[in-house]
Amino acid sequence: MRHRIFTTSERAWAGMLFGISRAEKSIYLEMYIFEDDIVGHDFLVELRKAAERGLKVVVILDILGGLGLVGSKTIKDLYQAGAEVLFYSFLLRRTHRKVLIIDEKMAFVGGVNIKKSFASWKDLQIRVSGRVVRHVVYSFVRIYVECGGKDAAIIQEIPKKSVLRITKSWFVERGIGKRGELMNEYYKKRIDAASKSIVIVTPYLLPPRWLLAHIHQALIRGVVVEILMPHATDHRFANRLNRSYASFLTSLGVRCYFASGTMNHAKAMLIDDKEGIIGSQNMDILSFGLNTEAGVFFDDVKIVKNLEEIIYEWKAGSEIFVYGDKKFHWYDIALAFTLRVSGLLPLW
Repeated sequence: MRHRIFTTSERAWAGMLFGISRAEKSIYLEMYIFEDDIVGHDFLVELRKAAERGLKVVVILDILGGLGLVGSKTIKDLYQAGAEVLFYSFLLRRTHRKVLIIDEKMAFVGGVNIKKSFASWKDLQIRVSGRVVRHVVYSFVRIYVECGGKDAAIIQEIPKKSVLRITKSWFVERGIGKRGELMNEYYKKRIDAASKSIVIVTPYLLPPRWLLAHIHQALIRGVVVEILMPHATDHRFANRLNRSYASFLTSLGVRCYFASGTMNHAKAMLIDDKEGIIGSQNMDILSFGLNTEAGVFFDDVKIVKNLEEIIYEWKAGSEIFVYGDKKFHWYDIALAFTLRVSGLLPLW
């Protein structure tokens, strides 16, 4: 699987825009947070130009994350150029995915949103090509149908089951039909199979109970579990919550690190330095409970080594959390869940 990993929002944007500018047939974009406020990274302008060149351009935006674009002139211009724009609108479910597919041959998957204030953030977005892209296309089409998309040419892109059996081991998703629990199952199986080490990178830490249980069992087996989080997120309450869970997990034996400097929005996991995943999923109850998510996992030695080096560099600029620095309270969980569901604590 050919790949490249981008480690900041701006680098990922540059790579994505380069792909859009070189597209020859189609561009499929699914995004959680999308605001038309980035000078020098004009996604909507480039998408419009692609549509005007005759490419099939489909954009799916979450209704909350893309609320500022609803009815905007830029979206109307996209429509007039021939692009199709759909909004993912369900009561509690969000499409938390960040996916770009170019010509059904190359895909970007990870945690990178599109908004000016995120420009300097550390993050992870992996660009892949090869057989895995077929399943990313299939997943996008299923979201397209859920949003009311009716283009028969796109719907017919769903690959046959034989193709899925080959590629499903490279792509995991959550919240879509019968395959809705695939990402949850991936985390359970990989954590349970770990024999040496588990390294998790997440900006927000509010794990469901089943995930805590599997991590605890790994610790009992003698597996070294490390979790890397930003020292300061974009939400004061998220900072409190991260430290509350760090205190609880440290008491069980987890090593928690808080990275200083720029906000780190990356979402990843490494198992035994042999297998990894990069995706859109936070380690929180909605990413593993209600949201639609997407990730690429891999056991390719080069990709694993690449991710390992990135995490090592981030850890070098981090401080290890000392148990007792923050007391864990049950009401932190209750308040976080209430704010998260209500949308008052939007964790990107």
